[in-house]
Amino acid sequence: MTIDLKALSESVENLADVCTRCGMCQAICPVYKNTGMESDSARGKLTLVSALHEEITHSPRKTLNRLERCTLCGGCMATCPRGVSTVDAFLLARKALWEAGVLSGTKRELLRKAFADPAQTASLAARFAAVQKRFVKEDKARVASMGKYPVPKVRRPFLSERAMEENASAKGPRVLLFSGCLVDKAYSFVGEGLVGLLQEAGAQVEIPEGQGCCGVPLLSGGDFEGFSQAVKAHLPLFDPSSIDYIVTPCATCTHTLKVLWPKADEGLDESEMALAQAISKKVMDGGELLAMLGREAQEPVGDLSELTVTIHDPCHSRHSLKNTESVRELVRRCGCRLVEMEPGCCGLGGSFGISHRDLSLEIGQSCLDRMEATGADLVVTTCPGCMAQIESLLKTSGSSMRVRHAVELFTEEFS
Repeated sequence: MTIDLKALSESVENLADVCTRCGMCQAICPVYKNTGMESDSARGKLTLVSALHEEITHSPRKTLNRLERCTLCGGCMATCPRGVSTVDAFLLARKALWEAGVLSGTKRELLRKAFADPAQTASLAARFAAVQKRFVKEDKARVASMGKYPVPKVRRPFLSERAMEENASAKGPRVLLFSGCLVDKAYSFVGEGLVGLLQEAGAQVEIPEGQGCCGVPLLSGGDFEGFSQAVKAHLPLFDPSSIDYIVTPCATCTHTLKVLWPKADEGLDESEMALAQAISKKVMDGGELLAMLGREAQEPVGDLSELTVTIHDPCHSRHSLKNTESVRELVRRCGCRLVEMEPGCCGLGGSFGISHRDLSLEIGQSCLDRMEATGADLVVTTCPGCMAQIESLLKTSGSSMRVRHAVELFTEEFS
């Protein structure tokens, strides 16, 4: 596929030109709040991409480095008084740099192999699981450390290898589970717990075979074609005409399927685009559906009235999905004592937490301070990526606080 870089750059520049440089994005940007550098704010990045074609020509690597100092949390777009599509602008700019070949061919190939094809994703994860088992000691921690990087413990068999058919005797809504990479490969007990709770609430639940990555690592890296390949691989698994909901236990996956899949237009024909759009309308966060269904069917394993809980809202739940109430409903349903923490990013931001680990840890430390200020016993969230980041922060600091997915309030016995 031939890409007109000049036309692509002009599209980015047109998005950026809507910005009035008011600076309201600074107040919410997790990167800017930690560095205080104008170039790290959304306003600073929009200034950069206002002349993207020139930047690609003269300093592509420097431009990419500046654009990558962003968690893509969407806070700037959610708070912008002009409604500037900042995240869209940054993603398109990364696409232009991808097409310009700024990334090495090896890295480009590895990203495609890891995330574009579900079978390859599973194969790579299986090999990683075998290696990890040899070097990671078994303990209660669910996240191992590789230097300063958190590594969730990969478990076999994967959830996607234990595909289950719907229970035809159930009378409730028909639900398909999209597990997502981390739940499928590392936190399978979260996916299993969600399925069990939905079934107890009367839902007919099915886990389609052949699932892989939602594709967001490719999109955030600028590989729009690879992202479309990942979407295309999943389209045959979902028939929106025969189901009521598609749920995920991951805020990022929910955001990707609901908001980003309909934008996957490279390599998809008209019917595939229509299918992606139809699927997106059925997507819902798993916790949100739990909060809607079977209030009497969901009970915690034990008495949680003495448990003090705070909630970390994932950025995609807060800014894109506008879904923060359902997890609070689940906490209240368990009888826990809820103490709210000051909201903010945990610092992971997917690949941002790898490529800019020191900055990720600085943002994470701020999150840790806000959590510990509540005096809570437990941090509850709805994103497995946030879980990995927070557990690593708690482990490193020696904190006695624990982090759990909201689903686990009903499936784990706390003491």
